[in-house]
Amino acid sequence: MSDLLKLEKIHWKHYFAGFGFITIILQLITGLYLMFFFDPTLEGAYKSIQYISNQLFMGSLSRNLHRWIPALLFVAVFVHTVRCFLRWDFENRNKRVLWLTGVLLLLPIFLFIVTGLIVPWEWKGYFFMEMIPNYFEPIPYIGQALKDFFLVSFTIPRYYVFHVVLLPLISIVLIDYHILAKLRKRGIFRYLLKHSIISLPFIILLFVLAWKIIIPSNDPVDVPMPLEGEWVPAPEWYFLTVLLPYMYIRSGIWIPVLSFFLPLALFFGVAFMPYYLRNITIAEEDDDAPTPQANVKRTASKKIINGIIVTIITFVFIGLITWGNYNSPTLGCNSCHHLANGARMGVPPPSFRDKTSLPHLSENDWMMKHWYYPTQVW
Repeated sequence: MSDLLKLEKIHWKHYFAGFGFITIILQLITGLYLMFFFDPTLEGAYKSIQYISNQLFMGSLSRNLHRWIPALLFVAVFVHTVRCFLRWDFENRNKRVLWLTGVLLLLPIFLFIVTGLIVPWEWKGYFFMEMIPNYFEPIPYIGQALKDFFLVSFTIPRYYVFHVVLLPLISIVLIDYHILAKLRKRGIFRYLLKHSIISLPFIILLFVLAWKIIIPSNDPVDVPMPLEGEWVPAPEWYFLTVLLPYMYIRSGIWIPVLSFFLPLALFFGVAFMPYYLRNITIAEEDDDAPTPQANVKRTASKKIINGIIVTIITFVFIGLITWGNYNSPTLGCNSCHHLANGARMGVPPPSFRDKTSLPHLSENDWMMKHWYYPTQVW
């Protein structure tokens, strides 16, 4: 046990990568438990969510853990990515595949969040489902075709299969290339035990959040306030951030640029950096290298500077997301949208694919303002 606690064996430079890996395992465990009790149908999805949240043993804790884990996972992956940037990992030929698979993992993580928001099929999930086709509509030439495709192809079972089968398979392949291939040689369980020990503060934080800040799911018995959720961090913020241009920008061309083309270009540009940068090098031994004592001092200073830079970048990243979404009443939808207020208010309308009968659903500006300011825009 003493060997497991040796700090030099824990690989601190991969601390957040290890924590991210642990959160993925926790997400898998909670997801498997919830899967046995969730009914992926339009009629039964939210009813099964209410059963899980209010009657099932450990159901509420499992569901809220499953909701909070992605928030910390995304931050851990972001910090790990920034640190890899500062170490110039993309310049190492031996790390090309590690870099590519690591960046590509961000996409299924993001899609996990989006599909996980939709499949419960309460009004919050309904909102996100309606906004996905609207999100693609402003794209020149192909936007309308994409919107029609997402409207026609959507069903709860299909998105559920995407959430619990296709995305996990893609993630497993990427994770295997990114980390498991090496860990199988070094010892996966040894790695997990070490990182579980040093990740305990964050694991405890996850359980506290899941216990104290829960999703209201007991309506109409226990109804939240309309603006409940303001200033409460939530995984929904990640997706809401890319939707913000639809509410604040009036110029048609800038909406798809800021919400679609720019994020897509940055994503693939970063993912394939090791393959198109010319000065790819591998560190080699130098006979005139500094002494070990000088190396220790230089390494310590570099770690301190890198740590400060990573901290600043992370807080700026989190701050920008918070600034854009702090007033999002993420938990308050059920204050109005529950069965006690009538069938249409309590259950998403069956005509959700027919936006001609509900024209507001095609107005992105109205949809976003109704989400952020439900007591003013309705």
